[in-house]
Amino acid sequence: MNVSFFDVLITVIFLILLALPGFIFAKLKMLPEKASEAFSVLVLYGCQPVLIITSFQSKEYIPEIGLNMLYVMLLAVAVHLTVFAVLKLLFIKRSADDKIKIVKYAGAFSNCGFMGFPFLQSLFTGETLAEVMLYGAVVVAVFNVLTWTFGVYIMTGDLNNVSVKKIALNPVIISVVIGFLLFVLVKKPIVSLAAEGTAAYSVLSKLMQSLNFIADMVTPLSMTVIGIKLANVGLKQLFFDGQAYLAAALKLLLMPALTMLITVFLPISAAIKYTLFFLLAMPSATSTAMFAVKFGKDGDFASVCVLLSTLLSVLTIPPLYLFMSGVLGVTI
Repeated sequence: MNVSFFDVLITVIFLILLALPGFIFAKLKMLPEKASEAFSVLVLYGCQPVLIITSFQSKEYIPEIGLNMLYVMLLAVAVHLTVFAVLKLLFIKRSADDKIKIVKYAGAFSNCGFMGFPFLQSLFTGETLAEVMLYGAVVVAVFNVLTWTFGVYIMTGDLNNVSVKKIALNPVIISVVIGFLLFVLVKKPIVSLAAEGTAAYSVLSKLMQSLNFIADMVTPLSMTVIGIKLANVGLKQLFFDGQAYLAAALKLLLMPALTMLITVFLPISAAIKYTLFFLLAMPSATSTAMFAVKFGKDGDFASVCVLLSTLLSVLTIPPLYLFMSGVLGVTI
C-alpha cells in the first residue's frame, strides 16, 4: 500500500480530534477529572491487552515474521538506550532537578500504546496493518519493560524503586506472552482451527468478534482521556512553560531523528522501519504524569508535557514522515 504525506497528516489530525468529546464533556462538568483515571485503567488493563492478543491473530506464523519481531525488539531497545544516553549527557549537571527528571522521562518515552496503536490502525489497512500491529505489540512490550526499569530510575534516581514484579505482572507483558505463544504454537488464527459451518467455528468466530469489539475501544477511550486532561489544564499553564517545550522537542524531534538514523539504512523491511518510526515519534507517554504523581514529582507539569507534545505532534509527525519517505526514500 502507498502512504502519502496527506494520509499521515489527516490521520494525526483526526486522531487528536477524537479527544474533543472528552474535552467538551469535561468542560461542561459532565465528566469529572477522575474519569480519566477510570478510562486509563480500562484501556491499560482491559482493552489494550486484548488488542495485543488479537493482533497476533491477524496473520499466520511464518519464520520471517518471527525473525522480524526479534529485529523490532532489538532496535526498539537500541533506540531507547541511545536516547537515554543522549539525555544523560544533555542534563548531566542538572540530574538532581525534579523538573528535569520529568523532562527526561517525557523526552524518552512515547505514547506508543494509547496513541500509537490507534494511529497504526487508522493509517494502515489489510496485510500491512496486520504486520505492523504485530511489530507494534513488540515495541509496546519493550516500552513497558523499560518504563519500569530505566523510566523509574530516571524519575527517582534510585534503583531500589525498580520492581521486577511490576514488569512480570504488567498486563501488556502478559498479553504479549499469551499472544506470542498462541501465534507460534498454533501458527494460524484460532478461528481457522474449525471448519466453517460447524458449531466450533461459530463459537470461535463470535469469540474473536467480541474480543475485537473490546480491542476497538482503545482508540476512543485513549483519546477521551487526553481530552479530559486537556480540559483541566489552563491555557497559560499549557502554552507558556519553556521546559515543557524542551520536553516536547526532545520527544518529537530527537527520538524520531535517532530512530531514522538507527533504522533507515538497515536491510530490513519498510514495515519494521515505519512501525518503529511512527510509534517512537508519538508524543510523550501518559505514564509521565502517572509516574510523576507516584514518585512525588510535579504531576501538573508532567501532564502539561504530555498534552503539549500531543498537540505539537500534528506539526512534527507528518513532515518527519515526508523526510523519511521523500528524502531518505523509505516507502511502504
